[in-house]
Amino acid sequence: MTTPTTSGRLDDAPLTLPERPLVSVVIPCLNEEQYIVALLDSLAAQDYGPDGIEVLVSDGGSTDRTRELVAAYPSPFRRLELVENPRRITVAGLNEGMDAARGDCWIIIGAHSHVRSDFVRESVDALRRTGAACVGGPIETIGEGTAGLAIAAAMSSPFGVGNAKFRYADVEGEVDTVPFGCYHRKVWDVVGRFDETVDGADEDSYNARLIEAGGKIWLTPAIRSSYYPRRTFKALARQYWEYGAAKGTLMGRGRPLQPRHFVPAAMVAGGPTLWLLGKVSRKARWLLRLLAVVYAGCGMLMASRAAAKNGANPALTFAAMATMHVTYGAGFLAGWWKERQR
Repeated sequence: MTTPTTSGRLDDAPLTLPERPLVSVVIPCLNEEQYIVALLDSLAAQDYGPDGIEVLVSDGGSTDRTRELVAAYPSPFRRLELVENPRRITVAGLNEGMDAARGDCWIIIGAHSHVRSDFVRESVDALRRTGAACVGGPIETIGEGTAGLAIAAAMSSPFGVGNAKFRYADVEGEVDTVPFGCYHRKVWDVVGRFDETVDGADEDSYNARLIEAGGKIWLTPAIRSSYYPRRTFKALARQYWEYGAAKGTLMGRGRPLQPRHFVPAAMVAGGPTLWLLGKVSRKARWLLRLLAVVYAGCGMLMASRAAAKNGANPALTFAAMATMHVTYGAGFLAGWWKERQR
């Protein structure tokens, strides 16, 4: 279900907040025993005051110690609740968490994350100061292990993620999406629930609907958080295939997308096409070679720059970038084709 729960738009009246709003933090998770306590600790340390925060951990049936750790956590929050997510997918977890939320504004946080002690306060201040429907800030990607460092470097480079400014921007301004956004409560009333038929396009898809409803999304560098990416290339490939498939599904449904969402698919489709045309066309062969050289040259240059920032291996960083591009592009085409067949 994605229809709004009330009529109206986000720009039909100013979005105001009480003097000290209750903040609902929704954490969708599944088997996150390695990260969940550290995330709860970072929320408990908020200078906003944990008594002004309620935390909804929306669990998809974890089989590790996640549920036990949440249940045993010595909560300083206004409320800490373990919410059941029987569908086991992220978007369903967000909906289950929001169904239980009571806050004046709400924040989505991934379980693989950590937030700075002023994260909630800065988010609420920015929401009030800008009048935006959603605010967020740049995210620092922290790699673990040799492959994880390379993946983190790749995910922090414009060559790796395009114009997803929240990955690297240090300038305040209006954007099309943010990670771990802080939303005004009215967004839930006007935009409605997350679309449970497209897992993997949760925040991007939801934020596109928010903008269509007249809302503004604002990025400010004062809001800081960290994210721990996948540790292996296999897990990275699976993640980006799912991201791409979700975006392809949305395209098949006529939903608006950003130019960066199409580039990997164009590469994945264009390479084999030029190779086939090269069987009969010398120009196609030369064009394919030129594009391959440009991609490899620019990719290695950008990978070296990104790797230098966190000590990653440049070659592995380029390999991570290529993995992201190929699997995202292939997933995009597969998602689009599957939606077309429906």
